[in-house]
Amino acid sequence: MTFLAPTALIFLACVAIPIIVHLLTRFNVKKVNYSSIRFLKSMENNSIKSVKLKKWILLLIRAGTIAALVLMLSRPVTKGFIPGWLSTEIDSSLFIVIDNSSSMSGYVDGKTLLEKAKATAKELLENYEQNTTVSIVQTCPPKVLSSGNASGENYKAVIDQIKPTKDYDNIWFNVDSILTAFNVNEPIQECILLSDFQTKSDFIDSLSRNWKYYLINIGEVKNNLSINRLDVVSRIKVPDQLLKIKTTINNFNQTEINNIPINLLFDNDRVGQVISNFAGNTSKDFIFQAYPNKKGMLEGSVRLPKDDYLNDNIRHLSTPILNKINCLIISNSEQEYNIFDLVINAIDPSQQLINLELRKQPILNRLFIDDVDILVVHNPEAITEAAFNELDTFLKNGGGLIWFSGGVESDPVYQKYFSNLRFPVAIKKIELTSGNFNVLLPTKENHILTDLNVRKLSNELPEVFSYVKHIPKLNQEVHLELNNADPFLIDFNRGSGKVFYFTSLLSLNWNDLTLRGLLIPLMHKLLILGGTDEVNSLPILVSEPKWIMLNGNEVRSEWEVKSPSGISNLIVPDFTKEGLKITQTNELGIYSVYKNKEFFTSFTTELHPNEIVSNQISTDEIKILLNGLEYKFIAASHDFIHVFNEIRHGKALWKIFLILAIILILLETWIGRPTLNNNRK
Repeated sequence: MTFLAPTALIFLACVAIPIIVHLLTRFNVKKVNYSSIRFLKSMENNSIKSVKLKKWILLLIRAGTIAALVLMLSRPVTKGFIPGWLSTEIDSSLFIVIDNSSSMSGYVDGKTLLEKAKATAKELLENYEQNTTVSIVQTCPPKVLSSGNASGENYKAVIDQIKPTKDYDNIWFNVDSILTAFNVNEPIQECILLSDFQTKSDFIDSLSRNWKYYLINIGEVKNNLSINRLDVVSRIKVPDQLLKIKTTINNFNQTEINNIPINLLFDNDRVGQVISNFAGNTSKDFIFQAYPNKKGMLEGSVRLPKDDYLNDNIRHLSTPILNKINCLIISNSEQEYNIFDLVINAIDPSQQLINLELRKQPILNRLFIDDVDILVVHNPEAITEAAFNELDTFLKNGGGLIWFSGGVESDPVYQKYFSNLRFPVAIKKIELTSGNFNVLLPTKENHILTDLNVRKLSNELPEVFSYVKHIPKLNQEVHLELNNADPFLIDFNRGSGKVFYFTSLLSLNWNDLTLRGLLIPLMHKLLILGGTDEVNSLPILVSEPKWIMLNGNEVRSEWEVKSPSGISNLIVPDFTKEGLKITQTNELGIYSVYKNKEFFTSFTTELHPNEIVSNQISTDEIKILLNGLEYKFIAASHDFIHVFNEIRHGKALWKIFLILAIILILLETWIGRPTLNNNRK
């Protein structure tokens, strides 16, 4: 227990007054002549002892009454973070951190959480003394907006200027960074964090132990249905084929909600709808199927009805639908040349999809692939360093490559170059004199052969007589393998480019793939996957930088980016990295990129997973995270300021002592009242 007015305790000396009066009355005795002491002696053992006991009881009650009144005047309180008399006499530093991340845009009782946080912050400032140095901090982006004396009139205006954002904030990291950056010397150091406390991870455990932390829970959104993810499942994206779009919807309501429409839109036109019911605290997956309505970039969204948190009700998509692929095929011999010519003609007989160039070039000295979308290399005999450099640049810029290994990869002369390209390690050529290896049917879901137009896939898998044994590297996926567990088809990325790597050639001396019905649909799929520029259209999280990869001859063009709200900005390319770095991505939606005023590509921004409103951090989790620190976790309420002051200074106890004094006065009045027996005595 401590006292807000400790100077009043000097009046405890008044407790001596009834004691002094009691002692003085013992000396002020009047003598009365009495005819006989016979009756007095009979009272000595009973009445006189009772009178003496009553006098001592009254003495204690009167002293206790005075003590209770003095203690009431000294304003006793339970032990709080900051004793009241200290806060008025000692300099202190206060940081008010206001969470303005996306989740604070949720509504509770008709107001956003951010609006409630700002109103609470203004109320809190009125409780601090003039000797307090106050700093106002926002979390998105992390910034100290103002710092100065608590009596400053501009603090309310500064708080009002804090705007809602779509950003993610790691509140723990931000608080740690800001408090560490400031050199605070005041004896009392307090940090008030106003948030909805959605952040549960990425905790920095080095928060200063010199600070006292007040974690103020502004509120929790109750009515919220959210889109947690949106994926285009179909890997082949052409106008005449159905797109499969998968989405996950979470219901964070405690109760069941019914008849919820989920809409799929392409270019603001509805192309699909599902009506569904959701039990409380559950999620559901939905798969839409629709034909793309155009070639080029397909832009669309999945939408939910409005609820108390709008930022997770719409999820945008931007995906390329193939128009034409510029394909270059480099082969070793005339025979190989003819095989690929037949395959491409079977895939695209009218040449509406593929612009094909066939080149017979046993030695790869120069490639000249600036305008190529996908390159097919079959069994080169030799490769120059210049060709390796061209190939590396091609892949880093997002080009696609289909490589058929014929054994040159195991030559020690080229191993350094292939290693730089992150190709799998070639060991040696394996050749059977009799019998064959079988290619196994993949067992995992969504494998490379999924959705191929092949009647009975198991009958179309090739038999292999020769291949080059390879060891895949980390992050390289084996799509097809032989029955001895050696890879037949490997998939990996190099920079922004996609590589499909066969360990055996298209030759009857190596395998019978050319005789199988699998070859044409498989090559069709690989050409589309490798030739589609999906790197530039990949989504990013809100406020993260986006890189648009360019070809060398595109860097000098004029580039412009238009935000979802229609704001246009000119972008200067990075000539060193041959790309565009777009940093202004703080809106949710679709960003469009223009080259010389012509549409080039688009990409979407997504809400950070931690800003999708879900269950708040619990008090037990807070206890683990802030283990060893002085903190209080407080829920905002109608009497919040009163609760906050009690936690900060302690709970006021003066009423208890007032009641005690009244009880003692009533007791003294009752015990000391004149009675008939007293009068007789």
